[in-house]
Amino acid sequence: MSNKHLLVSFFVISMAIWVFSGELSSNTVTADTSLEVAAAADEVRLVRGIKSRADYQTMYLEVRGQTKANRIVQVKSEIAGKIEELPGEKGRRVKADDVLCRIAVDARNSEYRQAIAVLKSAQLEFDGFSDLNARGLQSEILMAKAKAALEQSKTRAKQALLALEKTSIVAPFDGVVDHQPVEVGDFLTPGATCVTLMEIDPVLVVGQVAEKNIHQIALEDEVEVELITGRKLTGRVSFIAHSPDLKTRTFPVEVTVANPGADIRAGLTSEMRVPVGIEEVHLISPASMVLDDAGQVGVRIVDGSSRVHFLTVEVVGESPAGVWVKGLPVEVDLITVGHEEVYEGQVVKIDYTPLAALVHN
Repeated sequence: MSNKHLLVSFFVISMAIWVFSGELSSNTVTADTSLEVAAAADEVRLVRGIKSRADYQTMYLEVRGQTKANRIVQVKSEIAGKIEELPGEKGRRVKADDVLCRIAVDARNSEYRQAIAVLKSAQLEFDGFSDLNARGLQSEILMAKAKAALEQSKTRAKQALLALEKTSIVAPFDGVVDHQPVEVGDFLTPGATCVTLMEIDPVLVVGQVAEKNIHQIALEDEVEVELITGRKLTGRVSFIAHSPDLKTRTFPVEVTVANPGADIRAGLTSEMRVPVGIEEVHLISPASMVLDDAGQVGVRIVDGSSRVHFLTVEVVGESPAGVWVKGLPVEVDLITVGHEEVYEGQVVKIDYTPLAALVHN
């Protein structure tokens, strides 16, 4: 073969090798790039979420309590005597000054009439001495004795009248007769109980508040009350204890509720919702919350660079739609599905399509 043919053959072979090596290199680069894209695609996890915006809500402190009579008094006798009548029967509603127990008058009426007669005599005697004294015919000593006798007669007449009046034991306020320990014919001694009277209009709702929350409550705060029967009422804080229960370290709180029909009974289990201020909060589903490695309650959110972060939250209230939490920015991209499968700093893609729309489709 001539040198000319050898040179041409070498050139053709060289060109073939160059072309083949270029295609191989291109294919290798393309394959490597595809692998990198695929690897990146595996790291960008798809999660579902919502754009949550904070709202201002009045927060309430839930306090468990029970209804209680505004006051309970044991109405007692001040004199001795046999019971003749018991108008204040157990369970009866009475008004102030209604007769609850009537004690036999016995000789008290006669004693009163006698005291009045003695008083009139003493008054006449004093008037006569005063007339003589005005004319200079009576000594000051006799005048002083006459005046003392008159005052003594007035005192005895007043005592006799009081003893007569006290035969009728009356109600000190409007209420309900809760207990009646005596019957007609029983003998009452001074200090013995005729009936126990209970005032239930207004009625109190009493609960215990933890020491960490007591500073959030103030007198005259309007409180929502729900009885165990389902009935809902409104009242106002009327008492906040200044010292705690030594056993529970909680502070007694009383809410006064109007009860004009006296149909709210004492001792009913109740739930009080006491307003404790306005908070900037988010309404989220409880299922969106997770625990971090330290055991703190929080949620996972996505920042502007599509990276995952964990933020601690505090539950401050509940509603039928979810729970109210604080501790989040005003606006946040909250992960609602897949939040338990991602980690801090991971790049994700968040889908905002509502689950209801997906189920419908």
